[in-house]
Amino acid sequence: MKKKFILVPIVLLLLALLFSAPCDQYLSCRGELSDVLAYPGQWFAVLIILSVFALTLNDQKHKFWLKFTGIFFAISMLLVFMMPETARGLMLNPDRESVNWFFLGLYSLISIIYFIVQLVNKNKSHSGM
Repeated sequence: MKKKFILVPIVLLLLALLFSAPCDQYLSCRGELSDVLAYPGQWFAVLIILSVFALTLNDQKHKFWLKFTGIFFAISMLLVFMMPETARGLMLNPDRESVNWFFLGLYSLISIIYFIVQLVNKNKSHSGM
């Protein structure tokens, strides 16, 4: 199951790239599907890398990480698409891109910390035997 999961973000990233391909001779599709798929596409690219690290987890911990990933992704995409497309006014006014990068970085940091803690716990349990 773990190895098959790596294929899911790869396929989703390829679909996001395919659907966000240029639409006209000027290589732009403003306001089209390309804008909507850019944010999940970034997630799929990071998810490919993190899925390789998730192979070190046992099945129960991998399932927990998958549930966490799904919930975190859904909530963050909801918040991203609730944000204005561009920031108006102050420099600290968040827009879709900055909110997406924030949640993507937070998710990556939490996942990496989770993998490290699980690896340390696994090594402690094997050395204690």
